[in-house]
Amino acid sequence: MRKYFFVSLLALIFTASGCLEPITSVNVAEPITNLASRTGVSQRQGFGAIPPAPKTEATDSVIRINTDLPTLQPDISVLRLPPTGLDSIQFQNLTSAIGMPVGLIGEQVRNLDYSFAWTNSAGEVWEYISGFRRLSYANILNSPNDTLTDNWPSEQQIIDAFYAFMYDHGIDPLSYNNPTIEISWREWKNKIDKDEACISNSDINTFRQITTPQNMMAAKAPAINTANCVAKQFPSRIPITYNLVVDARNILSADGKAQSGGFLIMNAETLKIEYGWITLTASPARSDYPAITAQEMREHLLNGGLGGKIEGTMDINEVFFGFYRLNEESSYDYQYLAPALIGTGIQTLNGAKIPYNIVVPLTK
Repeated sequence: MRKYFFVSLLALIFTASGCLEPITSVNVAEPITNLASRTGVSQRQGFGAIPPAPKTEATDSVIRINTDLPTLQPDISVLRLPPTGLDSIQFQNLTSAIGMPVGLIGEQVRNLDYSFAWTNSAGEVWEYISGFRRLSYANILNSPNDTLTDNWPSEQQIIDAFYAFMYDHGIDPLSYNNPTIEISWREWKNKIDKDEACISNSDINTFRQITTPQNMMAAKAPAINTANCVAKQFPSRIPITYNLVVDARNILSADGKAQSGGFLIMNAETLKIEYGWITLTASPARSDYPAITAQEMREHLLNGGLGGKIEGTMDINEVFFGFYRLNEESSYDYQYLAPALIGTGIQTLNGAKIPYNIVVPLTK
């Protein structure tokens, strides 16, 4: 009964604000995306003043650019994501539907956040938290019977099962990329498969302590071991991560790391998802803003971008476009994504070669 209440309630909220179209029968789930911006936006500087992009400072970094840089137009498109709270009509419909006293709400109301949860006949439990645009997921029917298994499926089988889960649940395929086994476990498993490492009794005892999917989310792969080897056994849960994308481009932090789009725990024997979280994308509005010059772009790269001074030396061997999230004043305001140039290559420090990304926002 509870699940139908939540579904009906949300339908009431969004239908009254003109955001839902009649539902027709489909063979697979329709893509889950957030609502588009509700107002038109001017083509040039239509958002008014936006948060400024951080500036790079001059450094004495030794950086070599070994590839051609793109040509920039005078203006470049900035994306604006809608606020994560309910608008005034949706909020009024919600509070009215649940019988919230009008005197309790007050005047000049602004919704900061909302969440709701539901379950279904498949045993799935979902919860949506608007402030993070995040769905959490759990299904105890997909829990493994034991904490250990003799082996993991191939990485391709794992990734195929991930895509099947996302497709079956209607998650927008343009909102994510690069699904992979969590990096520490992926590197460890590859060494095990190549006989460059083995499993010890200590490792197996550690795996036995991973009794919940939450344990697996927090766990890192064991240190590489080449002694005291025993028969191979693995955790019965597999951690999977992927990147969030907007307009088919990654969102990167100042240090060049792509924003995570989700973290899922898979049953190693059934390839079913047991637990995790998924970030939903929002449909952005777009407007053009002045871009930095080609000379400024080169100078910012040579200064190390938002990451600042680079120790040792850096060779930029490739560049690509992504987005950088501009600072927002509060979690319930609009969020802005500025186009950024990403210089990717190798940092050489004390003889070690380390992959490195330099991030340069392209707005003035």
